[in-house]
Amino acid sequence: MPGTTIVRCCGGNAHEQGRVDRVLDSVCFTESYDRETVVRNAEGTVASTGYDTYPTEVVETDEWTILLEGRIYDRRDTEAALRNVAAWIDEGNVERLSEWVATRDGDFLITVVDRASGSTWVVNDVFGRLPTYRTTVGDTTIVTRELKVARRLAAVLEGRPVGVDRLGLGQMLLFGYPLGTRTPFDGIRQLPPGSLLEVERDEVTSLHEFRFDRYENDDRSVAENARALTDRFVEACRRRAGTVETSIVSLSGGLDSRAAIAGYDAVLGRASGGTLLAATSVREDGANADEANVARKVAHSLDVPWSSYFVDRTERHRKALLEMTQGMNTVGMSLGLDFAEQLAADHPGAALVTGDGGDKIFPDLTPPTAVDSRTELVETLVRTNQQFAPDEIEDVIGLDADRLVDSVAERIDAYSEATLEGAHVHFLIRERGINMLNHGEDRTRHHLWTTTPFYAPDLFAAAMACPPEQKAGTELYREFLSLLSRELAEIEYVDFGVPITSVEYRAKKFAYGWLGARPALKERVRSLVESQGSGGGIHSRQLLAEAVADADGLGRHFSAEEIQRIAWDGSGHRPHQRYQLATLVAALDPIESRVRQPTQARPVMQKRH
Repeated sequence: MPGTTIVRCCGGNAHEQGRVDRVLDSVCFTESYDRETVVRNAEGTVASTGYDTYPTEVVETDEWTILLEGRIYDRRDTEAALRNVAAWIDEGNVERLSEWVATRDGDFLITVVDRASGSTWVVNDVFGRLPTYRTTVGDTTIVTRELKVARRLAAVLEGRPVGVDRLGLGQMLLFGYPLGTRTPFDGIRQLPPGSLLEVERDEVTSLHEFRFDRYENDDRSVAENARALTDRFVEACRRRAGTVETSIVSLSGGLDSRAAIAGYDAVLGRASGGTLLAATSVREDGANADEANVARKVAHSLDVPWSSYFVDRTERHRKALLEMTQGMNTVGMSLGLDFAEQLAADHPGAALVTGDGGDKIFPDLTPPTAVDSRTELVETLVRTNQQFAPDEIEDVIGLDADRLVDSVAERIDAYSEATLEGAHVHFLIRERGINMLNHGEDRTRHHLWTTTPFYAPDLFAAAMACPPEQKAGTELYREFLSLLSRELAEIEYVDFGVPITSVEYRAKKFAYGWLGARPALKERVRSLVESQGSGGGIHSRQLLAEAVADADGLGRHFSAEEIQRIAWDGSGHRPHQRYQLATLVAALDPIESRVRQPTQARPVMQKRH
């Protein structure tokens, strides 16, 4: 991803500086990228890679160099805010810093460097919206937004490729994402959300953690809660719309993106000073034509200009995505990279607005069936969220199935909730939301900035304080969307083919919930539907087979026979499972030694907005 890299205790001489620069050059993914040095001294290097419109800002004081990557939406004077952050770190005032982070609306990573000592700290937002990696090799600590930088520089320092974290790999096969701070790579961890990292000590302090077993808004009616959420949502849209000239809503046929366009239209539709557009990606095979048609209706009802972009999983985009994300996005998601690239070409400097997070704050995320013990909770999470079964993962990579399931229980034990239901909610937000969906949205930032109003902390907290019974059956969401735009609420929801305001929707929603409590039956129904759909299956089979053929040293991590079986035996695996496996087979190959020729680096980063 574009953004910050910190290398501590490596860079004090020209030879070491050259190593760092060459690795940073390797993540200048397009001709529009630059490598820029913010700090370089005997203690190390702070640098950034990215294109001209990628949001960064540098503040220099007598004591500090402060680098802001991303945006703080609820503070007009970001320089004053950054100075305060540095002062609280200097004073050791973790309590004040925690209060600030907990309430700050932004997608940000803040790096603070003491100019005298070179001591360095990193602070991120409460949702970890900008995924960041860290690893220590000997006396060198690397903190970076680029997983490729962490892998390559660690390999250079170690003199050998970075190994595989087999448990992290197993978790990715189990769920499609690792748990906690793990990655599939040995010794490389993700920075937890809402954290303060002291780089020298590689020491992380948690500044804020959510709890999901308290429903302070259960004394209010659905209508009262919906009105309060609507006000907060529109304000979150207002704050984000004010940071760019052009906002493009990534419009699908679902509810979350239409809520986003309604919120943005409320603040931009009748005002000057900003342009609102809508765009939808359309697959070359026409598989989502119905979705595009619903998106067109939504945009038309608000009189917002709408465009369709045809996208495909081209070999160029698959390779680029693999290099950019190192396996944290599946190659099936190369459709999204194609979409972002086209949007950036047509609208340079625009921000892409998504509905990410709407699927977390509005649905009832408590277990679909009653759970009476920790063991039942783990079984429910695995059964309802798994991509590959633990026993099959044992066959594919040799990781003991019981050890894999135990790792899920260990994560649950780390949560602060007092109820099993609350821990279930926590898992879906912390693991699936932050460890998977944030990475998916971050993919777009290779070409243009992206944000979502659903992760405004005040909105998020208020929504999660609403009781599950108000969220069941889409009741709260229906009231919320109707307040934003009754007309949009009455356009069909593409997943169900009817509006959420209809009686037919409620019947279908009930049936879907009934299936959700019976995952085996739900899986058979889904497989039947997909078998009657487009021909995406053969593409994923071919890609998986090619990944096996191309991988060096496959046998160190995978059973080639098991992978070939999954590719060809017709055993009911879905395309996204094969894409996930193909991605990991390719990503775990030892990282290549070639690097791009160095670009000309500017000695000091200029402010970019």
